[in-house]
Amino acid sequence: MNLIQDQATRFYEWKFNEYGNYQEFISEVRTQLYEYRKNAHKLEFLEHLLTLLKQGFDGHLAVCQHKKEKGVCDVNKNYENSLFFIQNERDEVIEYLPKTEFNLQERSEINDSLQKILEDLNKIKIGQEFTYDDIFEELNELKEFYFLNKKHWSQMLIGRLTEMVASGVISESISKDIVETVVKNYDGIIQ
Repeated sequence: MNLIQDQATRFYEWKFNEYGNYQEFISEVRTQLYEYRKNAHKLEFLEHLLTLLKQGFDGHLAVCQHKKEKGVCDVNKNYENSLFFIQNERDEVIEYLPKTEFNLQERSEINDSLQKILEDLNKIKIGQEFTYDDIFEELNELKEFYFLNKKHWSQMLIGRLTEMVASGVISESISKDIVETVVKNYDGIIQ
């Protein structure tokens, strides 16, 4: 969990009340968003907040006696309205997101690309002199840093590979193969 996700988690725990008033919660969210200068940071905060709200709503629905009766349960209404307005806030932030930042589609495409890289590496890991688990952990951790702009995120990817070469986790030729694979097959990751 990155810093912004941690902030969103704490915010959710402190400010959201299943039995509370969604208008107050949304007002608190909008106030919190002013604390972030970059739209990418706002997007990261809102995305994680949406995830937490959805998880909380799913947890409530599992025990709700009125889940099939629309408009009866105040908790359902609170979650539904909160989710609606948070999604609207997220959509507005996306409109103003600069091209140098990752949008949601790019995040999804890169996540898919990283997963494909890991699958490709998994096929060749037997008999190789690198630790697949270390690479798996490093590439998965990169998914938490989309709040960085594309250039800095790409530099982090290359830096992680360089660090693994320097520490002996992978060989230089394996690192070059990974970068070549990324550049050839997974357009958009290396800027």
